[in-house]
Amino acid sequence: MPIPTPPPSTSPSAPPAATAVYLPRDVVNAPEVKAAIARRSAERGDDADMAAWLLNHFFRWAIGSFGNVLPVQSVADYLAAAGPDKPLPEWLAKQLLPRAPAVQDKDNKDKSKVGKAEPPAAEASSKTFYYLDPEHLLLVDRERMLVEFLRSRRGTRLEQKLQRITCFMAMALWEQEHQRMQAKRKKGWVPSSGLALKELLRTPNGVIFEFIGSHAALREEMAYESFHMQHCLGQFANLKKLNGGYGEQYASAAQSGRLRLFTLRSAGNLPHVTISLEVHADGLRVDQIKGKQNRHPVRKYADDVLQFLRTLPPRGERHSDCEGMGLVFEPETADDTSTTTQGQWKFVTDVRSPDFLLSVMSGNFHLIEHFEQPPPALQWLLLRIAPHELARLRQMDVAVAAAARLTLPANRLPPSLQAASSEAPAAMMEIEGISLSAVVCAPLQLGAASP
Repeated sequence: MPIPTPPPSTSPSAPPAATAVYLPRDVVNAPEVKAAIARRSAERGDDADMAAWLLNHFFRWAIGSFGNVLPVQSVADYLAAAGPDKPLPEWLAKQLLPRAPAVQDKDNKDKSKVGKAEPPAAEASSKTFYYLDPEHLLLVDRERMLVEFLRSRRGTRLEQKLQRITCFMAMALWEQEHQRMQAKRKKGWVPSSGLALKELLRTPNGVIFEFIGSHAALREEMAYESFHMQHCLGQFANLKKLNGGYGEQYASAAQSGRLRLFTLRSAGNLPHVTISLEVHADGLRVDQIKGKQNRHPVRKYADDVLQFLRTLPPRGERHSDCEGMGLVFEPETADDTSTTTQGQWKFVTDVRSPDFLLSVMSGNFHLIEHFEQPPPALQWLLLRIAPHELARLRQMDVAVAAAARLTLPANRLPPSLQAASSEAPAAMMEIEGISLSAVVCAPLQLGAASP
């Protein structure tokens, strides 16, 4: 809700937040207002710094600038504002007493010379007082909003200088954040309340939550996930009603129980991996496991997802999203690659069966960088099918290196082989009548590649 500006009577020309000052205003029930702020702060369990800020800055703003106050210029005004059950303070009663004019006007003096002068009329008090309802809904709402905003800045520099932040400055900062959120909303961003999430599993890099399909905030949480992950899970055609488009398919499936949705989030409620599992009569099956922009999740989160797969677990099947991030379900039987419930989810470097490993790696050669010492058979397969991935190897078999030098053009050799070729001597050697460069058969020592 936009922040209402004070009425002209209390702030004729509102200065910028950085230079705004607390205005003087005679609020007849100021102690009652301060006591109500302190009571609400205690009920919320605010820490000492927050309570001090409220009783200083928020109280002074409420007394001087909160627009919804009632003027009190008579006893009747006070009783109408405070209610008949609240007695009129004695000091206020004296202030509201009519006052006789100190000096008679000239006309009355002239009339006294020719006849009896009319008695002067009593004058009402020229000073205006105000009454502020301590439980005014807009006041309480503004207090809640500011407390939530300032709490969200814990751990930042703003928290360290909280007592120097005026109420005007805090409201200006809130307004700036509000405007940024509105701009992001137009691009599909929706705030996350966390109400449609339930914690499933704590992992090394965060917490895996499951989306609650029956919750009213499901679509808002999906839209939040989709905005941060830049994928289609919560991309709704209608951003206001959150329906239609790709998001409608996923939301409807989750609401009907056909699909279970999960998210891995770290501190700050930041999503890193989105997981969807299909619900079948014979169990769960992996639907999708996506990182940002529909890419494979990075290696950092593979252990988190592996823990998830072992905990639930879904049906042991080969899936491109799983294998793309290096997670495979290896059946117990070495030569069995069919669907089975006997086996274990593991990272690709822990696969025991050479045949199964070759089968998995044949479409995921980008994973070879995770092997400290790749099996020679895997290196030969790499040379045959994807020689452009040779540079990912941490160590290269001497025979594979020799074959690469013989079969690949110099400009297609990985940098390590090109460097070895240029530095080695150009001497020739002969093996069974075949002339070979000594470079081809030279031992190869590679530096460890970055994983």
